Amino acid sequence: PSAAGSPDPVEPLLRAWLAASTNRASFRSDLTQTRHLKTLTHPLTSTGRVWFQAPNQFRWELGDPPQSIALRSGDSMMVLSPRLRRAEVYTLGGSASGPAKDLMGLLDAAFPRSLEELRAQFEVEGVTTNRDRLELILHPRSPMARKLMPALTIGLDAATQELRSTELSMADGSRLRNEFHGFLTNAPVSAELFRTNLDSSWTITRNDPRP
Repeated sequence: PSAAGSPDPVEPLLRAWLAASTNRASFRSDLTQTRHLKTLTHPLTSTGRVWFQAPNQFRWELGDPPQSIALRSGDSMMVLSPRLRRAEVYTLGGSASGPAKDLMGLLDAAFPRSLEELRAQFEVEGVTTNRDRLELILHPRSPMARKLMPALTIGLDAATQELRSTELSMADGSRLRNEFHGFLTNAPVSAELFRTNLDSSWTITRNDPRP
């Protein structure tokens, strides 16, 4: 935190990042995901792709062919396991709370739409410089989310403030890092990417909030 009367050194970075983010109508990128687990000597690495369409649609695939697919549209999220033909559906109202809503908030953190929205969900610890990147360190405000994931680090290009990486630090000491590369911004994205038509061979589990 800055001293009393001193300007907040993080504020200009946040505003530059938000300006870049709000000018991004769509985002497509290849990704490399690395899981560091305390029980394993070597990390686990997967490749995949991600698409984002403002304000709140995304498709996240891991594996080729995809072994796991996450789809989000508005307040609905679906997690697919194509090989097992299983799907989990999460539907949230505006006042809903719980793990699924916290997960959506964590995913939204990479694509914030306003400074108020970001600060409502996260405490901003600060920013560090790592070669040609700036790394923004965030802590979830939700006690439930913080119990699962105490910290989230967003990696930004130091020159353009474009998204380059995310890293989730989990309560058990494990880490999940996503590196984005081959990205394309503001190109047309097919609406079909955010839809799915599941036939009767799929097992669907619904996790709807209860009143």
